[in-house]
Amino acid sequence: MPSSYGYRERVKVKLGARKALGLYFIILICIQAIGLLHFLSEPGFRKGVILAILLGTILPIILGLAFIRFIQIV
Repeated sequence: MPSSYGYRERVKVKLGARKALGLYFIILICIQAIGLLHFLSEPGFRKGVILAILLGTILPIILGLAFIRFIQIV
């Protein structure tokens, strides 16, 4: 009986991790789309480089660290 209880808990944790990962990717895709639409409305080389650096590298790292901390807390 205890082994099946542990299995159920592991399945719940895996489902929670998958949901968190899916939410993470959806947020990243939305942020990238917003950045792309903003760049298309006002194109410029400097703005494109800044958006690429912020939305392509820094923001995903910060968001990933936030999700890791959130998952560890829960």
